[in-house]
Amino acid sequence: MSFFLIAGIILYFSIVIDILQTTLSMQGGGWLTSRFAHFFWKFFLMISGKNGSSKILSRTGYILLISIVLIWVFFLWMSFVLILYGFPGAIIDSTTKIPANFWQIVYYSGFSLSTLGMGDYVASADIWRVLTSIYSFTGLILLTMSVTYFIPVLSAVIDQRKLGVSLSTLGSSPEEIVISCWNGENFDPLLKKVDKISDSIIKYSQQHRAYPVIHYFHNNKEKNAIILQLARLYEALLIISFEVKDEFKPGEGSIKPLQVAYENYFEVIAEVTHIDPARTDPPFSNTSRLSKKKMLAEIVEEKSYSENICRNRKIFKTLVEQDGWSWKLVDTKIS
Repeated sequence: MSFFLIAGIILYFSIVIDILQTTLSMQGGGWLTSRFAHFFWKFFLMISGKNGSSKILSRTGYILLISIVLIWVFFLWMSFVLILYGFPGAIIDSTTKIPANFWQIVYYSGFSLSTLGMGDYVASADIWRVLTSIYSFTGLILLTMSVTYFIPVLSAVIDQRKLGVSLSTLGSSPEEIVISCWNGENFDPLLKKVDKISDSIIKYSQQHRAYPVIHYFHNNKEKNAIILQLARLYEALLIISFEVKDEFKPGEGSIKPLQVAYENYFEVIAEVTHIDPARTDPPFSNTSRLSKKKMLAEIVEEKSYSENICRNRKIFKTLVEQDGWSWKLVDTKIS
C-alpha cells in the first residue's frame, strides 16, 4: 500500500515540476523532457543514417513535441492510478458500490484527469474526492498549459528558419562570406548588417533557452540549415578578426555585437543541450581566394586561436555532426 502511494506521489510531483520547468521557467527543459528529447533525437538520427538531408529528421521535431505532451499525460495518469490502487475501495461503482478493480481505476483516473466527469465510478470518501479534484485541476491547468506551449514553440521554429535563410544570403562558405562583405576598401557591407544579424542570433539563442525543443526541428535542406549557416559566419568572423591584414580589419567595436551574440549562443547551447564537444578541432577554412586578393596578413605555418575559440569551434563541429551534416559542408572548398 505505502509503496504505491509513495511511487504515485513522487511521480506526480516529478511530472508537475518537469512541466512547469519546461513551459514556464525560460531556463531550458525539465529534467525528464530534456533527456527524453536528447535520446529521441539520437534514435532518429541513427535510423536516418546520420543523413542531414533525410526527410525522417525533418519530421522529428513535431513528432517529439507531440510525444512530450503524451508522456506528460501518461505519467500524470499513472501517478493517480498508483495512489488509488494502493488503497482498495477508494473508488467504487456508483450503482453497486463494489470497489473498482485495476482497469476501472485506470478508467476513473483518466476521465478525472481529463475533467470529463463520467460519474459511473465515484470516490468512496472525502479524501479521495479531494484528491480527484486536485487531479482534475492539474489536468485542466497543466495539460492546457502544455498544449498552449505549442504556439510559441512553432513561432520560434519559424524564426529559426528565417534566420537560416537570411544567413544563407551571405555566402556558402566562410571565405565567400568574407569576399561578399568586402567592397574593395572595407567591410561596410557586413558592418551595416551587424546589428540586425546580432539581434536575430540573440533572439534565436533566447528562444533556444525558453523552448529547447526547437533544437530538434531540423531543416533537411543544406543551403538553409541554421547550424551550417551559424558555423560559416563564425568562421568568417575569425578570418576577418585574425587573418585579414590589419589595415583592412574593421574596428574592434564595430563587430563586437556579433561576438557578444555568439558568446550568448554558446552559453545557451551549453545550458540546454547535452553536448560533449569534439576532441579534435575542425579543419581551418580555405582562404586561397583571399590570399590571391592579397587581403591576408603574412601566412604562418600554423594558425592558432585562443582556448575559448578552439572550444567554440569544437562545439560547432559537434553540433554540425549531431544535426546529421559533415563539417565539409561548412566549407566545401577546404583543400
